[in-house]
Amino acid sequence: RNYMKKKPQSEYATVTRVADKISPPHYKEILPNYEYMDMMVHMLKDFNGVEAHLMGQVYKYLMRYGKKDDKTQELKKAQWYLNYLIKHNEEK
Repeated sequence: RNYMKKKPQSEYATVTRVADKISPPHYKEILPNYEYMDMMVHMLKDFNGVEAHLMGQVYKYLMRYGKKDDKTQELKKAQWYLNYLIKHNEEK
C-alpha cells in the first residue's frame, strides 16, 4: 500500500500558530511596538478587582474597534461594560 504520510511540522511552526491564536493581529496592531497586554498592564496599574476588569474590557473593545468584529458591535460591547462600570461606581 502507498500511504501518504503527513509531513511533521516543526515545533516552532506549531508554537507560532498557537501564539497567533492567543495573540491575534487585532491585539498587536493597536500601537506600534506595543502589544495589547503591555498596554493593559500600564493602563490598569492603578485599578483593582471588578473596576480593573471592567476598565480593561472597555479599553479592549475600544482599542480593537474596526480591527476584529463589526464596528457597531464593538462599540456596543464597550458601552455595555462602561454602563456596568458606571453602575458599579454609583453603588460604592
